[in-house]
Amino acid sequence: MEKIDILKIASLNDAERASSMQELFKTLLSMSDAEKTGALKELIKEMAEKASDAQYLNLCKTNLKLASSLDDDTLKSFLKLRISVSSSLPKDLAERDMKFIKEGLSKVDEDTRTKISKFMQ
Repeated sequence: MEKIDILKIASLNDAERASSMQELFKTLLSMSDAEKTGALKELIKEMAEKASDAQYLNLCKTNLKLASSLDDDTLKSFLKLRISVSSSLPKDLAERDMKFIKEGLSKVDEDTRTKISKFMQ
């Protein structure tokens, strides 16, 4: 996968960010599990290290909305991988990541929150 400028994507307006992340989701979902893990780890690590709070929150909200449109099985396996990758990061980065996932979840619509929360156990 070519290098993705996740900070640039995080800085886009809502519509452009959603469109860019939709393409990224399609790419990620077509990868093997090992490739997905490596790509996600790089993206999350870069966000946790370099993104502003506003960038991080906006990207989380966008990703939660996009993820909620996945079918249940795909969403369940994606969230499992996403949480696993986050927890494999250094403690400070993992904590920052989970903070923004939780904050993003509290700021999305009820349908998105309900569907994501169902699989975040």
